[in-house]
Amino acid sequence: MVALEPFRALSYAPSIDPALVTTPPYDVISGAERQRLEDLHPYNIISLILGAELPGDEPGRDRYARSAARLRGWIAEGILVPEDRPHLYAYRMDYTIGGVPGSSGGVIGALDLEPEAPGGIHPHEHTMPRPRSDRLDLMRTTEANLEPIWLVGGPGVVGPAVVAASQLAPLIDFVDPAGVRHRLWRLDDVSAEAVAGGLNSPLVIADGHHRYAAAVAYRDEIRASQGRGPWDRTMALISDPAEAPPALLAIHRLTDLSVSDFSNGASLEPYAGDLASLVRHLETVGPGTVGVVDSTGRWTMPTQGPLDTAWLAGVLEAAGASVAYEHDVEEVAAAVAAGTVAFLLAPIPIKEVVDAALAGRVMPPKSTLFWPKPRTGLLLRDHRLG
Repeated sequence: MVALEPFRALSYAPSIDPALVTTPPYDVISGAERQRLEDLHPYNIISLILGAELPGDEPGRDRYARSAARLRGWIAEGILVPEDRPHLYAYRMDYTIGGVPGSSGGVIGALDLEPEAPGGIHPHEHTMPRPRSDRLDLMRTTEANLEPIWLVGGPGVVGPAVVAASQLAPLIDFVDPAGVRHRLWRLDDVSAEAVAGGLNSPLVIADGHHRYAAAVAYRDEIRASQGRGPWDRTMALISDPAEAPPALLAIHRLTDLSVSDFSNGASLEPYAGDLASLVRHLETVGPGTVGVVDSTGRWTMPTQGPLDTAWLAGVLEAAGASVAYEHDVEEVAAAVAAGTVAFLLAPIPIKEVVDAALAGRVMPPKSTLFWPKPRTGLLLRDHRLG
């Protein structure tokens, strides 16, 4: 059984506009976007989660150390303010995709980092060493959870708590540049107890696999010398996909291959439409088919096996491909025009993601894009507050 506990959150002072200081998660922010966010406001959370590397950086005097110093400085200055007591929080994101409105969200609390088990926490994607190490270094220096991990589960428990809280005025209410409305409430004690006592089903990590892996590694490091403590938990958002499902978008693969590198052993069917039309076609037919695009044409190709991303990863590895990842169709089109071969994937249904994770079938990195992303900077969890 998983355990979600209230925590004493840090949040920005009420006088600071959350639209100016919050960001998407660190791993979807480009270098140019990082600079734009840093220029947007002197206290933008980007300076904590993804500080700039500077000439002369060395261990102990680097971007991680600067993030830790800023965090403590902002707390001392009253920029970040701690709650008087622990709380759970209801969070809601209202969005429109393809002209269709939707709503996602859930409950934010401190999640116990128990080992993966049938009734516990299950990843759905493999992690990569470099980003895992990056988040661990940041956690070591800041002694804080600066971003939540996002999990799906908690049927019949999370949704009613969010509905009850949303009848009241929110603590935070703003619209981000992508048009997503973000709202946050404190749960009352009755709702908090119902959530904490009702999470008796497994949870699947939707987003934040590297943050989760870093939190587990950090817990093991500190527990070895200090025993149990706040490092045994991490800040987490838990969503009920049956009541407020997030959208799942595809992440396409950009490679240095040519179509001839694999076409002899693959069943390629020419596709007459343009790239955008092929993307819509894949969304309609669903998993089981991938698109192949280069500057000369477009094709469809049937996959083999239960997971398109796992099958394609094997094909690309066998071909010795260098792979980059991109979800934006316009960026994919630009890469193809520059000579890249793109493999287009259909979005994976959320039930397929959950079923695979619970069965122990872990997907390759960047298999899914849950959207919209929880906003970073709404709440922080400082280990020094317990």
